[in-house]
Amino acid sequence: MIKIRNLYLVWCSIIMLSILAYSCTKDSMPENPYDSVDYSGNTNSPADPDPNSIAGLHRNIFFPKCANPGCHDGTFEPDFRTVESSYYTLVYHPVIKVTLDSNKIYSHRVIPNNTADSWLVERLTTLTTEYMPSNAVRLSSNEINRVKNWINAGCPDMNGNVAVKPNLQPNILAYVALDSAFNRIDTIRKDDFPLNPFLVNGGSTMTIAFVATDTADGDAATDPSQFTVKEIRFSTDKNNFSGATVIPATLYVAQFSAWFVTVPVSWPVGQTVYFRIYVNDGHHTQNAEFPRNESLDYYKTIFAFHVQ
Repeated sequence: MIKIRNLYLVWCSIIMLSILAYSCTKDSMPENPYDSVDYSGNTNSPADPDPNSIAGLHRNIFFPKCANPGCHDGTFEPDFRTVESSYYTLVYHPVIKVTLDSNKIYSHRVIPNNTADSWLVERLTTLTTEYMPSNAVRLSSNEINRVKNWINAGCPDMNGNVAVKPNLQPNILAYVALDSAFNRIDTIRKDDFPLNPFLVNGGSTMTIAFVATDTADGDAATDPSQFTVKEIRFSTDKNNFSGATVIPATLYVAQFSAWFVTVPVSWPVGQTVYFRIYVNDGHHTQNAEFPRNESLDYYKTIFAFHVQ
């Protein structure tokens, strides 16, 4: 019973770490290709686009009413400066959004052919004060219907091609480290600094439990228990994992949606060891990896332990 209770507490911690992981996704944000575009003339839309098309929505709604300074002008996503940026920051763009009454969670800004589960529609139609455009006049019913018409038509792009659902790599959310009694040890950090490696006793055995989920929605999602790769790699060089020690996960606990990896602490006392988590849903040539070489340095030290 004690181990079950401890595992439950671990699971609660994983949930909290998952929220933290989602809130810190900016470390891998690529350079915005639209930053160099001249938006002053708004000339990237056809002269007289169909008002129910993405070009028409951009010309008549998104650009004049939403791409205001400090809002969706590239400051915040979705980016409504161009037709292209509007499309690619809306369609099948994953989010985690909850209505003010907490009755519904939205996973995407726009899902083609599905206005009920598209966060954009919720933001435009909500009866609360959280409607969009923020601090402005609400869109008319005709304007909202044009947005819905575009979604119900399958979200065709600028060339009229209906959107194709992407199959993204799984998302690595969080980990916890446990001693042999299933007590958390990753909260005890070197020099009591939360971004430093956690401390582990040399010659001991610990368990690292991690959560990773498939980011595809609906039937396209792969159950984590079916991942073809689920492993942790360990290296004493935080930027070089070419010769890393690889330990695969062999135990999946569906109750916690977590993979468990048993790790013998065989490194010498005084050594700092960095680790990365790798998973694959069986539909990608490359494994999902975190941290990555391009990740911020503090992620690499958070995903590390110091042998004492």
